[in-house]
Amino acid sequence: MRRKGKNTNRGSRAPLIIALVLGLAVLAGGFAIMSGGSIGSGGGSTITISSAPVSTGSVQKGLEEFRGKVVVLDFWATWCGPCRSEIPGLIALQEKYRDQGVEIIGVSIDPIAPRGGGAAAVEPFMKRFGINYTIWMANDVNALAGYDVSQGIPTKYVLDRNGKIDKKYVGARSPSVIEGDIKRLL
Repeated sequence: MRRKGKNTNRGSRAPLIIALVLGLAVLAGGFAIMSGGSIGSGGGSTITISSAPVSTGSVQKGLEEFRGKVVVLDFWATWCGPCRSEIPGLIALQEKYRDQGVEIIGVSIDPIAPRGGGAAAVEPFMKRFGINYTIWMANDVNALAGYDVSQGIPTKYVLDRNGKIDKKYVGARSPSVIEGDIKRLL
């Protein structure tokens, strides 16, 4: 007989819940780009951590300004344990390779994911972790067009200087793996 109440099989529902929320998010929002700590919240209001500009569009459109650079595009969320564990390595890689034409870009799905505090959770998170790379916020699943995150986060795309996808990683990766890709593409 099945017990009512506490469900012990919650982990198997996480991918389904994320897919459902991402699907529902198609109906609303946009995409906010935060550089150096500026956070856009979608409907025109902005939380500013620094004086960096905020614009709206899609991941593809946002990447246009980074042509000529090797880009590591990291899809993540503040509530994701493996995502959090990778941040120190991404910070170190940005510090080490920024002057050589590398840009780490974190794309937070907090505004469209079912967990955590949404967009409001990102600003204090960035401050606490000392994030030194560009953070974008996906306020609409359509903004992710061309980048599949349906298998889970973190999902990383390594792009060459022409913006072409060179590698895709689902799940946490050692900074040395990403560094190897960076060195090969420089």
